Amino acid sequence: MTVGEAMRDARQRLAAAGVPSPDFDARTLVAHVLSTPLNQLPLHDRRLLTAAEAARLDALVAARARREPLQYLTGVTGFYGREFRCDRRALIPRADTETVVELALELARELSITRIADLGTGTGIIALTLAAELPETSVLATDASEEALALAAENLAALELQERVTLAHGRWLEPVHQTGWADEVEMVVSNPPYIRPDVFATLQPEIREHEPRAALVGRRADGLRACREIVAGCRELPRLRAVVFEVGDDQARAVAELLREVLSPVRVIVRTDLGRVERAVAGVL
Repeated sequence: MTVGEAMRDARQRLAAAGVPSPDFDARTLVAHVLSTPLNQLPLHDRRLLTAAEAARLDALVAARARREPLQYLTGVTGFYGREFRCDRRALIPRADTETVVELALELARELSITRIADLGTGTGIIALTLAAELPETSVLATDASEEALALAAENLAALELQERVTLAHGRWLEPVHQTGWADEVEMVVSNPPYIRPDVFATLQPEIREHEPRAALVGRRADGLRACREIVAGCRELPRLRAVVFEVGDDQARAVAELLREVLSPVRVIVRTDLGRVERAVAGVL
């Protein structure tokens, strides 16, 4: 079977399984098996697949047809111009989170912030992107999942940011106090679990059946328990200048009011993502 034939077969199988983007996913899996960039695939169209390549592709297509996430199958994903390792140990990074990173970068530069805590770091994309974009800044990245921290450590090593990014295990702000960062942190950034429990069952199978539920679903009916815990803990950080959250659909107003009520910020900022959803909320103290 040639590469072109294999790609057409994969596309048909994924489409029949109801995969949302069968053409892109088929090309991505073929490129992954061939270890070639997507834009170079046409050059291989008439090449014959080896038996090993054909078997590997067949297994990957079968897994994707079962709605296993594409990023978990390839083991990588792109975020803010960089490549990150990605697997079942943490949530899949999404483009929506770039809105949060952009707002955090803007405020860090405006306020000359050099100490940032990323709570619930997962793959480490927020912490590592901020450190890479802000060369004078140090970041503490925390997570309650040891598996997620292990994945973040792999991404940290790949980007060679060990001198300025510290990983710490624990729930939300607990590691900030345990590591002695509480007196230094000037910004808190977090993409906490915020999906409402009643919405979880309606999500695509890639999300509800494969990504870690604890990192997705917020406790309480409105999904904002984690935000409340973090904001309450922020009152104990003497040098805090800004707090930045990622939020879900229709949650921006509630989180903005929470910040006003607990922290009395001098201003609250709300930013929309590319889908025009209010995705990032910040309070500047």
